[in-house]
Amino acid sequence: MTIFLWCVLILFINFNVEAKPAPAHAPKLLVVSYDAFRYDYFERNVTPFLKDLRIKSTYTDYMRNVFVTKTFPNHFTISTGLFVETHGVVDSEYYDPKINKTFKYSHELFHYNNDILPIWILNENADGNRHSGIMMWPGGDYEYDGKKTIFHQSWNTSIPWKNRIDDIISWFNHPKTPINFGMLYIEEPDFHGHGIGINNPRFNEILKKLDEITKYLHQKLKQNCLTDVNVIHLSDHGMSSTTINRIINLTEFIDPADYKFVGISPVINIYPIEGKETLVYTNLKKASTVNKNFDVYLKEDIPERYHFHNNPRIGPILVVAKIGYAFQTLYDSFPWYEKEFNITINENSEFGVHGYDNNNSEMHPFFFGLGPAFLPACKVPPFDNTDLLPLFCEILDISCPQVNGTLSNLKTCLTKHHYEAILYNGIYIGGVVISILGIIALFLVYLRRQHSEKNTKYRILMQEADLENQTWDEGKLV
Repeated sequence: MTIFLWCVLILFINFNVEAKPAPAHAPKLLVVSYDAFRYDYFERNVTPFLKDLRIKSTYTDYMRNVFVTKTFPNHFTISTGLFVETHGVVDSEYYDPKINKTFKYSHELFHYNNDILPIWILNENADGNRHSGIMMWPGGDYEYDGKKTIFHQSWNTSIPWKNRIDDIISWFNHPKTPINFGMLYIEEPDFHGHGIGINNPRFNEILKKLDEITKYLHQKLKQNCLTDVNVIHLSDHGMSSTTINRIINLTEFIDPADYKFVGISPVINIYPIEGKETLVYTNLKKASTVNKNFDVYLKEDIPERYHFHNNPRIGPILVVAKIGYAFQTLYDSFPWYEKEFNITINENSEFGVHGYDNNNSEMHPFFFGLGPAFLPACKVPPFDNTDLLPLFCEILDISCPQVNGTLSNLKTCLTKHHYEAILYNGIYIGGVVISILGIIALFLVYLRRQHSEKNTKYRILMQEADLENQTWDEGKLV
């Protein structure tokens, strides 16, 4: 059966089922995230489908993510358009000193401010017939504004990638409550990158599998008559490598009895016990000055460009390793790495780390989008991932809340604005042409009038001359 006949059959079945489908005008969007897929992995020549798809799409050389360059903070920024200090997902965990409790992946982590709504809720709130589907997207497990999406799959990385795709395709084609917006999370290449490093040949095999699953996704979209779905492929951050000899042990500089630390390398929040604040900060600052492999900030001195200090979930002291270094918390992962990846760790072992300064190119993620909303083979300058929420709202044709991003960086490659620009330019050029033609017409009228006046004067003069000649002739006869 041809794809055309199959599509006709699907439409016939959907038409004959009592359903309440999304309005015909509701655009469709699917966002796919590959955790820790660095912007330059396409150059490894192991992802031919992704690489070709990218240059045929609207794309950029790289995207700028927010600090800290970790999974949960950046996925929630993508979902809300807000800096980390605003949405409050400051790391993979946070500490509440008032109740002396650390919160990891939880409802509390994603609800610093209950007024902040992720894009999947914004889509459903925009129209009672719109539905969203969340496939393991960080934060998608929980209620916002008192509701969950109609379709959602909690974090469960044991579910095969093809099953995730098949499920989300079925959500788009659901006979009664089809979604018009979906988000799909894939935990690679982050998962393997941490344990075996990004330079291991096995890591490239993971990239190849991601290429294959992406091809599968687009085949399934075509087979299920979903070519009207806009698809955005992106990542949350990149990754860098470190080795055992680049692990910094902070306990060499400060007494563990003097503080509590929260967070995961390479960014850690330090909470000194009462009375030890100055001692802890002074010793850390002295060590960072000597070693030059990590930075130390009092909360109020954290660089403004991080947008990472105006939030109570951030500790009084922040330590940030330089790119390529890590803190001693990395040791805690070694037994799990050896078991999970069947490796023996030694001094030559490499490990993938992210979380560093978001100005570091190794932390930069990728972006490309294709579908009816995008111009093909259209390149935009690098932009911030806070700009994604305005982009999602524009594609979905819903009102965008006030966020830290802007649509202006992407407008040139959006179909709607492209044709609006053509229309505007056409009107402008047409106006200019009409104005010029009007001026020429007025000038011709002026010339014609001048010519007419000259002819009139000439005729008068000739008449007067004839009259004078006649008078002279008559006088001469007399």
